[in-house]
Amino acid sequence: MNRRRVLQSAGAVSLVGLAGCIDGVQDHFTGSLQSPVPVEITHDGDRPYDVSLDAVARGNGRETYEESYTITPGERVAPPHLEGEDQQLRVTRHGDDELDDLVEMGTITDETNLVLISLYEDEIELEIIEDEAEAEEVEEEHDDGSETDDSDDADQG
Repeated sequence: MNRRRVLQSAGAVSLVGLAGCIDGVQDHFTGSLQSPVPVEITHDGDRPYDVSLDAVARGNGRETYEESYTITPGERVAPPHLEGEDQQLRVTRHGDDELDDLVEMGTITDETNLVLISLYEDEIELEIIEDEAEAEEVEEEHDDGSETDDSDDADQG
């Protein structure tokens, strides 16, 4: 094999490799990259609950996320992150002989920065935060020890 053939082959391989990189850079600037979305579940009820999280891609109905937990009172759970893509999230608190199932639904998009789920005796509160500054503020509050804040709230109520 002569030197010219080696250089041609190397050039062809380089162009093929670079084509993949260009697609990634283009996705970055057009905003189609998906970033992970943190999820947090807090339990403010009086009894353990079985909870499931399911997400389905909007448009094709493909299941994109499925998690289940048994959560005890006062517990905070951080499930795996969701992908920041257009999908429908369903949160289900499974009932038993005494309680009915509760379901709350919301839409996750590429603008979503944080998903907060609060469980109560008679409702599920699903908060989908798209504002990046607000999401960072909420995460900092929880990282700084929200247990102190929770106990202060309990003393007032």
